[in-house]
Amino acid sequence: MRGLIAVGQARAANFLVRGAACVVSALVATSITGATSALYWLLGFAVVIVADREIFRRLAERCAAGQPPRSLHVLVAWTVFQSAYGNILAVLLWFSPYVPGETLAVIYLCGGLANAAATLRYSSPLAIAGAGCTVVFLLGLPIAEYFLNGAANVLDLVPLIGGLLLLAFGVNLWRSLLASDVAQAQAEAAVLRERQAAAAAAAAKSDMIKRMNDELRTPMAALAGAAEHLRRAATSPQARAHIATLAQAGEVLKLVLDDLSDLDRLENGKLPIEPGPCDPRDLLRSVVAAFRVAAQDKHLELFLDIAPDAPGSVSIDARRVRQVMFNLLANAVRYTTHGGVRVSLHAQRSEREHHARLTFSVADTGAGMSRSKLAILFGRERVTARGEGPGLGLSICLRLARLMGGQLHAKSELGEGSVFSLLLDAPVLAAAPRNAA
Repeated sequence: MRGLIAVGQARAANFLVRGAACVVSALVATSITGATSALYWLLGFAVVIVADREIFRRLAERCAAGQPPRSLHVLVAWTVFQSAYGNILAVLLWFSPYVPGETLAVIYLCGGLANAAATLRYSSPLAIAGAGCTVVFLLGLPIAEYFLNGAANVLDLVPLIGGLLLLAFGVNLWRSLLASDVAQAQAEAAVLRERQAAAAAAAAKSDMIKRMNDELRTPMAALAGAAEHLRRAATSPQARAHIATLAQAGEVLKLVLDDLSDLDRLENGKLPIEPGPCDPRDLLRSVVAAFRVAAQDKHLELFLDIAPDAPGSVSIDARRVRQVMFNLLANAVRYTTHGGVRVSLHAQRSEREHHARLTFSVADTGAGMSRSKLAILFGRERVTARGEGPGLGLSICLRLARLMGGQLHAKSELGEGSVFSLLLDAPVLAAAPRNAA
């Protein structure tokens, strides 16, 4: 069935090229013979190739629909007929009074063999029917001329030897084409197997991530609950500081689990964006508060700057914005050894009415990154895996920013720190406050 589909598609696609070649051949034959018989042949052959195209087009459609013909007898007979009719022009050229007519006839017949090899080789019965008829003409014309001339001149059979040599080379070419088809079929089968294996691996990975989330979230919730009880019962500042560190570690673990789950959904295109009313100032304050203790433990300054004109209520996906900022701030605190980290929120007037251009930024005084590493991160969305530089979280931030219709920008120089900025165009739901944070 696959071979018949390939034959049908090839014959239908070869329609215009085949017709144009026959028009040129008929005009050449008319100029050589000086008669109009080649033009009459061309009119009939135009009907033949149109019918041939329609027959094989329907064959391809039926086979693609899973309804192949029960028998190829009719198709074989049709292929023999149209090949025989097409080769009549070779007869006109061969027996023309013009001496090179025989050469032109051989060239025409070789073109017919090439057409059969290109379009019919996917089906052995049809290939034998089309090419076999042309071979009969190629070998039969010298023999016919030899006997029509009284079988007196053996030189009349010289073209027969040339035809046999052409067939010998043609058989090798035919075998090469068939071998190429087999190799292509094997390659396509291998690609299909690889796709199936990749799909199975992706399904297994999704299942593993889901099971890991289910297994880890229960004990993590218990730890968070225990930390909350300890916080309420703690009486000394030192105890409260340790409990705050425990709670912050739990937030980081929860973030890692969320990142793994979201990465799987991002790759599968199943992560929804759900905008709603949100105060971006409170959102940023809560993110910074989660890292106060971690920054103090590393003797880092943690600053929060909120512009006076920052709107108090916008429509954004607060969960996803918090996730991006949490990842950016976690990287900044983690890879900064001295100095501090500054988190800021700025707003600008957007080109869209009742919208504000929000810029959430995280600047640190860490080691920074080279331009080449930034190009890798933002050009190919790949991250380093040696424990140096941004990890999985930044890759997710890039995708989340684009999914929310925003952008994630970065500026960094080695030894001078980094600045990561999330830019969002958000609808303003309330008047912008005038108080500085």
